[in-house]
Amino acid sequence: MEKISPKAIKVWRISEAITAAVMLLAAAAAFILSQWVWDFLPWWISLILFVIFVIHMVIFVWLMPKLKYKYFRYEVLADEIKIHQGILIKAQNQVPLYRVQNIDTNVGPLMKRYGLKSVSLRTSAERIQIPELEKDEADRIRNDIRTLINEHSRREL
Repeated sequence: MEKISPKAIKVWRISEAITAAVMLLAAAAAFILSQWVWDFLPWWISLILFVIFVIHMVIFVWLMPKLKYKYFRYEVLADEIKIHQGILIKAQNQVPLYRVQNIDTNVGPLMKRYGLKSVSLRTSAERIQIPELEKDEADRIRNDIRTLINEHSRREL
């Protein structure tokens, strides 16, 4: 079983930090509104939002990306693709290659900055994703899967 790129931890942390920053702005806005604008909004609501922000920072920005990276594995075999993922709830997906209908690579702005791509496989029932691979590795995997599917379909004819 292979691992994804270690740069994935940075990308996930930055992404979650952006979400946490929005939560912090909401807490600050609630505090300002409770102090000077709306008298009916109690001050402790902004305190609760700030506590949620701190918990979010600790769990989702620092802890989860490392654990997510640690427990994600994938393997491309001659007849199927195996993906093992999950921290508390483990999921093991095995997708036969004959079921794969579409193979895509996706690049977001943060992924582009760190030179990463994700490979997305679609079947008629589900979508499987191998996230945050190095660009060359993602292209190689996409081409390998496409080649294996073409070889498998030729053998059936």
